[in-house]
Amino acid sequence: RAIELLREGEHFVGAGLPLGHGDAYKVLLETGDGRTLERRDPYARWVEAEGGLWCLADASGGSYHWRTPWSRMPHDELILYELQVPSFTPEGTLSAAMAKLEHVKAMGFTAVQLMPLADFCDDHSSWGYNPKQLLALAPGVGSPQDMRDFVDRAHSLGLGVIVDVVLHHGAPVGDELWNYDGWEHEANGGIYHEGGADIRWGLGWGRGWAFWKNEVYQMLEDACVMWLEEYRCDGLRFDSVNDLPREVAQRLTYALRERCPGAWLCAEMMHEDPSAVTDLGFDSVWMPYCYFDIVQQHRGNNGDGGSPGGWDIARLRPVMCVQEGLEKPFQAVQYLLGSHVQIGCQRGGAWHEDYSHIGGQHRYSVDQFGGGRADPHSRAAARLWYAANVCSSCVPLMFMGTEWAEAGWWNVSDSEHVAQWKHAQDIIGLEQKAAVTEANALRRDYAALRRGWTNMLHEDSDNGVLAFERVNEGDERVVVVINAGRGSWQKHEYGVWIGGEGGRFEEVYSSNHIGGGLGEQRSNRERGVLVSREEKLWLNLPTLCTLVFVEHCT
Repeated sequence: RAIELLREGEHFVGAGLPLGHGDAYKVLLETGDGRTLERRDPYARWVEAEGGLWCLADASGGSYHWRTPWSRMPHDELILYELQVPSFTPEGTLSAAMAKLEHVKAMGFTAVQLMPLADFCDDHSSWGYNPKQLLALAPGVGSPQDMRDFVDRAHSLGLGVIVDVVLHHGAPVGDELWNYDGWEHEANGGIYHEGGADIRWGLGWGRGWAFWKNEVYQMLEDACVMWLEEYRCDGLRFDSVNDLPREVAQRLTYALRERCPGAWLCAEMMHEDPSAVTDLGFDSVWMPYCYFDIVQQHRGNNGDGGSPGGWDIARLRPVMCVQEGLEKPFQAVQYLLGSHVQIGCQRGGAWHEDYSHIGGQHRYSVDQFGGGRADPHSRAAARLWYAANVCSSCVPLMFMGTEWAEAGWWNVSDSEHVAQWKHAQDIIGLEQKAAVTEANALRRDYAALRRGWTNMLHEDSDNGVLAFERVNEGDERVVVVINAGRGSWQKHEYGVWIGGEGGRFEEVYSSNHIGGGLGEQRSNRERGVLVSREEKLWLNLPTLCTLVFVEHCT
């Protein structure tokens, strides 16, 4: 049955179409030269499996029974767990991922960040970053109702949901909106791509959208609102904002502030550009370079500060502090153990020239820090840097599998390099997860770690030791001591400058409290409250360890 659509302003609509939930439909376009084109509905929320033109009517939205009262969390409470639905479980679906949400919650994360879920190329090489259209859910992960069930369950556990959106280009292969109207003069791509630029030409990212058209812009905005309102997601990560015209990015953030109050808007932007926040209106910006600084320091020093000149503390200092050009801790997202970008490899673990300064490979952190999952020193380094991540001036993020010390690389198309849940329950996995849980609890228990200012207190480049404080008026002062080297002080002889006399400090966290293989590792906990003298805190300082102290007011 064919039903004529009616034009209302800039859109064609089919009000009152006799479609029930799950009914199949598609769009027929009649061109001026007598052709009839079969197309998908650009605004479809649900489509059939790969290669088909049929869309499926979604009638679940208005009638869906949300079971959990919902409000978006303050941005400074975010502790992100990044996952990719197709490779997070053997089933690769939202329903299967939903069953694993308790695993995430149990470790103290406060939100899951989902890699792109809009329908994308079928070869998996894009990891979801080559969208075929912007409002349809990828059919392999589930239905719109599955997405609502996932979000509702996450909210019932106290977890927010962040979704990665790709708005700067269409897929290089299989783009459902390419040549949509059949008019492809000089390969311009038709009405949705006319005048669009080739994004990262040579990398095969695809053609940009016709951003200059209001109808196309509106589609981008409506795609964002769909995630934030129809699915009740808590925020969005915008992929490669550099490839969006600045005026489009500004228009989007302004509109989303009006339409979706409280939503967290995060930009991935090259060169850690603070203008994403200060000029474009995003709440936060991804900060990848801190990861490279840390890995390069560890590889160059073999974890013991043994290279000429010792540790370059000046390169580590910005990791801990509010980033230059930003004003608040939550405006930076840091992932000191790597995100999907640093851990994922689509070339079978091969050499990457642009990673030559850290060994040339995309890998999980335990491989980057040394001998992999079986190496206690590598595991200790992963624990210490995640604790540092949690305590630094940022929104911390961890990529799936890192919590159980996964090794090698991640890639969705290789069954040996998707999430290996067997490792979550072995002794190494259990120890590493316990350390992550304790670290995340620090951010829950001490408000200064969420919103306090950072001041550097101590820098020891010969040994790879540094210390900083997080302070906020009305909150307990927190002092963080990082020993990134192989040195160990076990007789209360290492002094960390903290200023003042007679301060009373208690150790509340040691990244080596759980996990062995490093020899004698005496804690400061058995000493109870430590009293500063000579303006220093005199410590037992284990190798490859982050210690956290809280000052008690007298």
